[in-house]
Amino acid sequence: MAERGSEDWWRDYLTRGHRLEGFARVVFPRLPGGARCKVCSVPFGGFGRILRLFGWQPSAKNPQVCGFCSQRLPAGGCEVEVAVFVADVRGYTALSETIAATELAATMSRYFTVLTDVLLAHGALIDKYMGDGLQALFLAGVAGAEYERQALDAARASLVALDKERCTLPVGIAIHSGIAFVGNVGGVGMVDLTAMGDVVNVANRLQAFAQAGEILVGEHLYQRHAAHLGTARKAELSLKGKETVFAARVISVLT
Repeated sequence: MAERGSEDWWRDYLTRGHRLEGFARVVFPRLPGGARCKVCSVPFGGFGRILRLFGWQPSAKNPQVCGFCSQRLPAGGCEVEVAVFVADVRGYTALSETIAATELAATMSRYFTVLTDVLLAHGALIDKYMGDGLQALFLAGVAGAEYERQALDAARASLVALDKERCTLPVGIAIHSGIAFVGNVGGVGMVDLTAMGDVVNVANRLQAFAQAGEILVGEHLYQRHAAHLGTARKAELSLKGKETVFAARVISVLT
């Protein structure tokens, strides 16, 4: 067994999910308690309420995963395949100048609530909230082997849900997939599970081109899931910091 916190340990955790040992591995799946951690199966209700005292409470990153399987992790990480989801409100600065601050706060709260609910339902880990944007990670260890498809489905479902809830904010989404360093990053006593690398940078730069009601994905990601995504318009984009043109696809959801 890999040493806890080693690169091999992280790779196993991120791609297969946390694996409890001995008694806990046998008992947790059999304990009653309703909703439970998607990774280690510890229940959050019933007898699981007692286990919360020992750290197995829902995680702030994703309440469908317990704290031990999310943020209470050792320092370190490894390079692993990940799908990065980035949503952003188009024209937020102009919008903030036209409505009262209280109304803006209520609107943004509804927007983040809708997005978060959809993302968690698709197995995402909420990485960070960024003003008027949100970044989430889809990993095989939590979202499952079809993590890319889960990210794509979450993007479509997010725009549909926002429209259904009459959230009129103009939201664009981008998804990029590839190898990134994923792990606990930060200073002493202040670490956070996040992703770093070119795939994250590309996802954030790609979202700048996503208009309201659109999902932008790279050509390679699109080709892997073309049968599921259907027809999508081609686009050649000049991303900041990239010397070559980036081939992408534009998926229009609400038109």
